[in-house]
Amino acid sequence: MEIEIQTFIKVWFTAVTALFYCYYIASRLPGGATRLISLLPVFYLFTALPLQLSSFHLGAPTIFYLVWLGNFKLLLLSFEQGPLSSTPPLSLLHFVSIALLPIKTKNSVSNSKVNKPVVFALKVALLAI
Repeated sequence: MEIEIQTFIKVWFTAVTALFYCYYIASRLPGGATRLISLLPVFYLFTALPLQLSSFHLGAPTIFYLVWLGNFKLLLLSFEQGPLSSTPPLSLLHFVSIALLPIKTKNSVSNSKVNKPVVFALKVALLAI
């Protein structure tokens, strides 16, 4: 079990290091084919890393976070869409946490306060119906 924990730590350390590459280099490239080509090694790495784990309880969440969430969010980043390609650049900590965790970000642009009572009244009316 001790070896499995060490392997688990190495897998996640490698994944976070790959995201440092994505943050500093790949996100600075123009979106489209060039950014996609620069992210291809990370896609392969995120797909191959969880295969080193033999424990189901460590491997299954790692597969979910790296292979599914990580790859799809980086794929969206390569075409300048999704949560990682926000207009004000994200900090490194936010970039890593949004890329590897199931976190939704709130948009900084909100409706005016005048619309909130109107929306609330509509919701109450629909609920009453």
